[in-house]
Amino acid sequence: MEKRDFLGLRVITFSMALFALISCSNDDGCTTQDFYLDKDKDGFGAGTPTKACTAPDTTVGQYVTKSGDTNDNDANINPDCELVFYLDSDNDGFGVGDPIFFCKNPDKDSYTDNDTAFDCDDSDPNLNPDVLITYYQDNDGDGFGDPNGQTNTLSICVPAPEGFVDNDDDCDDTNENANPDAGQITYYPDADNDGYGNSEGATVVQDSCDEPPADYSLITGDCNDNDPDINPDAEEDPNDGIDSNCDGEAETAIWTGPDFQFSKLDNVDWINDTQNHDQLTENIALTRSNNGYITNISWWVNEILQNPTENEDLPWEYYGRQAQADPVANVGSEVPNGGPQGIRWAILEQGGQTEAWDNFDLYGQLGEPTNFYSFNNIVTMCQLLNSGFNIVSINDDFGIDNTSEESSSDYASNFFQDLENIVLGVWLQEQNIYLTLTFSELGLNNGGSMTYTRSTPNN
Repeated sequence: MEKRDFLGLRVITFSMALFALISCSNDDGCTTQDFYLDKDKDGFGAGTPTKACTAPDTTVGQYVTKSGDTNDNDANINPDCELVFYLDSDNDGFGVGDPIFFCKNPDKDSYTDNDTAFDCDDSDPNLNPDVLITYYQDNDGDGFGDPNGQTNTLSICVPAPEGFVDNDDDCDDTNENANPDAGQITYYPDADNDGYGNSEGATVVQDSCDEPPADYSLITGDCNDNDPDINPDAEEDPNDGIDSNCDGEAETAIWTGPDFQFSKLDNVDWINDTQNHDQLTENIALTRSNNGYITNISWWVNEILQNPTENEDLPWEYYGRQAQADPVANVGSEVPNGGPQGIRWAILEQGGQTEAWDNFDLYGQLGEPTNFYSFNNIVTMCQLLNSGFNIVSINDDFGIDNTSEESSSDYASNFFQDLENIVLGVWLQEQNIYLTLTFSELGLNNGGSMTYTRSTPNN
């Protein structure tokens, strides 16, 4: 019995002690906290917190209640550090990248607190915003600047302005083919010294930056090396008959020079005597035969009489207004009535007082080929208009629709008096030359006299 009582007492005593211990831990004032491992011992920890009443022991740092350390291996980096630095790998005082917060500069050779400008190359201390560079104008776009041209000095970290380069090595900034990289270059003879040479005779080849020899040019393209006013850079006059800018386009010449009067008398040697020929150009000489026809005698001699076999079957219209004998003889024994070939004609202004003249609207204009017709049609027009018949349309070089009941061919006679005092435009087609011509006197057929006033290319 005593043994059982002893055991029961022991059980009761242990239970009371355990209760007393538990009651003590709940009532001793201890409160658990979040502790963070602070390996660099800067007062700020990182990672997952540990709950405890007091800081746990550790051999790799310490436990603290502050967190937020972004680099717990460096005591110079923590939330209390507010100094701003930038990576400066080349140690030139200019940094790159995003700002880094330190309590102090960890390495003056690798970081800078300069935030006024940023490095354009952090691997080269000679390339930074404090280094200035002079840019030179590059007019010809060959990558080499003009040493005597415009300059622009900027930070080396600022891109070159458009049209500028960072060297002044060009020897001719007007020619992209003349620069230190071009090697040898061909010079062209420039007899008129206008800066443009003749492509023929280009025999001098030297280094591109050497001075060209006298009377030579780096640039070709001159189409007349005897006239300094003719070159690819010259200003063009579209109506002077001269290709001044060498673009190869056909030029129109409008001759408005001093008036020139030409006369051919009655019954003279109009075939062989050149004073009875008005030589307009090499291939056009106007005269009038003694039986009344107006002809381009140069055309007749050069084109017809020199090639009789080739031309003997040409239709009569080709020779002019009237059918002529077969042109097989030499000039002097044959009457060359070939018509004013190579020329087109226009009426430039009103030449009569009839109502038909008032209604006429086919006037020509110098320099513009519209409304320039055959000589046959011009004669017929004037005869119809002076007779009071309206011109309806031009069919071809030998046909005009009009309000007369007669055919227009009935008006194409040898009597040219209806042309007198009409201001005519003359278009020399082959040379593209325009001039004015006004007949003041056209005698009847016998004798073939003629007088007119014109502006001219050869006076």
